[in-house]
Amino acid sequence: MGEARLWRPFLLGVAVTLAVAAAYPWWSGRTGDEFGTTSWWLRALPLLAAALLVAARLVPGVGRRRGTALAAGAAGSAALAGALLFVTWSRADEIAAGRREDRETEAATQWWWGATDRELHAVLTAWPEAAPLATALAAAVVAVAALLLAWRDRPWLDLDTYAEAADGNALRRRLRGGTACVLAGVLAGGLLSVASVDGAERIRDARTEALGPWWGDYAESEQVAASRLHKGSHEVRSSGYRPGAPTRPGRIAWQRGFDGPAALSTCAYEGRERGTLVVLEEGDRAARITGRDARDGSRRWSFSVRTSERVELVQVAVSEGCSVLVLMGSMLVSLDSYTGRERGATVLPMPGPKGWSFITSYRQPDALPRMVTLPDARVVHLASSGGGVVAVRRDGAEVLARSGGTGEGCAYLVDYASPDDSGSLLVEGCGWRNVLLTLPGSGPDPAYPPNEPDYRTPDLPLLFEVSDVEVTRPEGCEAGQVEWIRAQGYGADVAGTWRCGKGKSLKRTYATRRFVPSDSVARRDWERVPAARAPLHPAVELRDDVFATAVGDAVRIGWGLRERDRVHSEVPERGDRVAALDGSGGPWKQDANRDAVLALGASGLLTALEFRQERTEPPAEPDVRIDLRAKGSTTVARTPCTGTRDLLADPVSGTALVLCRDGEDRTRVTAVVDGQGFDPRR
Repeated sequence: MGEARLWRPFLLGVAVTLAVAAAYPWWSGRTGDEFGTTSWWLRALPLLAAALLVAARLVPGVGRRRGTALAAGAAGSAALAGALLFVTWSRADEIAAGRREDRETEAATQWWWGATDRELHAVLTAWPEAAPLATALAAAVVAVAALLLAWRDRPWLDLDTYAEAADGNALRRRLRGGTACVLAGVLAGGLLSVASVDGAERIRDARTEALGPWWGDYAESEQVAASRLHKGSHEVRSSGYRPGAPTRPGRIAWQRGFDGPAALSTCAYEGRERGTLVVLEEGDRAARITGRDARDGSRRWSFSVRTSERVELVQVAVSEGCSVLVLMGSMLVSLDSYTGRERGATVLPMPGPKGWSFITSYRQPDALPRMVTLPDARVVHLASSGGGVVAVRRDGAEVLARSGGTGEGCAYLVDYASPDDSGSLLVEGCGWRNVLLTLPGSGPDPAYPPNEPDYRTPDLPLLFEVSDVEVTRPEGCEAGQVEWIRAQGYGADVAGTWRCGKGKSLKRTYATRRFVPSDSVARRDWERVPAARAPLHPAVELRDDVFATAVGDAVRIGWGLRERDRVHSEVPERGDRVAALDGSGGPWKQDANRDAVLALGASGLLTALEFRQERTEPPAEPDVRIDLRAKGSTTVARTPCTGTRDLLADPVSGTALVLCRDGEDRTRVTAVVDGQGFDPRR
């Protein structure tokens, strides 16, 4: 008797549960900026529908059909309104709302806000929200359930009929059945509400992908086609074997000129590795960064910045680990040099008056270079005059930590011995002591927080608070500065040029010294040589604490970076100053006792050298001897060059890239591989 009508209490449980969940999605765990929120009036509509559904059954005079129909109308209105809010969402309106909100908020205590950054922050957070759509989906199901309940208005349980028949057992069974159906409806409503949230997020993600990246109004990206992704790459082998830099260079593989600077990034992806030449070329209205195959010079990907009064390309930074970072004003975008894909992007905190720039291990000129190379570390550091230092995760571009307030005259240098080691940061010229600070390690278990901070309520740890060791200039010297640092495990080698002497006999002097944090007495005093005998920077580390450096026309190796540490010298060509060195290694890089070094002379002569080390007897007191010998040279890259020469070797493709840099306006690249033009030295 009316058993089929038990579906009505089931639908009531579904509808009421969904209506409450549509108004307050606390159960979903999706709250906050990412999921979004709904307006009070949109939440009120499904709550009104739930109240009408209950009242239609329990409150006399409301009328079951009429109350249920009104509930269907309220739920349908909520579904329509939520869908319209999601469909009509506009990024431009969101940015305008963000600007108004930032203007109305007291910004004095917010260290990351500035006149330039407010709009960028609004762009960063301008994404469609899933909350209105989740409400619409849930409310639509409530409306359908209410319409079904209003269809054929009849008593649900016929309790009056059972009471008149004085059948108590049947009445209790009827009540238990109705209660069970309501509870089953509540459970089903909860599951449907979870499905509505999941569906809304999937639709939101599809629309977000269609909108493109938040920086899409300022730049555009062209990635490597899937069919060409691994073309020309080399398989990563467990033995560590790779073709290595050329050991008998003698043939030109390709030549090309570029209207801007270039740098090399070598890395692996999906079990394959390759070298990518990253080139920056700037025009009147756009700046293009391209990734080119070091093997043949072909273009693989590009990233173009639309420059304007609003957007300026400040710097491009290249490092190992497939990393290319593009700094556009306060916007930072991280690219994968293998694929050209965006790894992450962010808006940096408010800078000082001169804006942000990358911190390198070498001193940059006052006119910032457009392209720089960074230490191989998982954390990148940027500085701003008067704005301090921020640490950014290299791969995802998340801001991780910041420094305290610093003066406008501060200069910074940073280096890491390896990606997993702690780093060394030199802080100089702040009006107080020059100090060398130890930074937290950036390995698999970094000291930095793993998650991206909320820009509205940042809780970032200070990058540094106290100094570790004071860096004093050489005694008797003045008017100079540190020019580069090199991290060496727990400590760093520091080098610079000063004017040293007495009275009128001041002479430009190059000095180096190793500083060890928390050491009351420096391990070594400054070693000084005339500036004319200063070694070429950077030095090439062949083995642990075994370095190759260039001084004048000679390549020297030794146990350390000091002149007194050098034990052997080799001259590729007398009178031809060595302009660049590369120690990427030959095909026997995994051989612990053998390695390859390439030296490029100022004339363009490319010389291949071989490094060897051997243990001598007796075994009870072993001694390691190191040696360096020139194996031969080639003149195929000896082309006219009015600028400066540089050398980049790709050990993956066995290509040496000989560069002629005309400032930052022009770079001529000559790619040299092993060939018959190699002249062995006998």
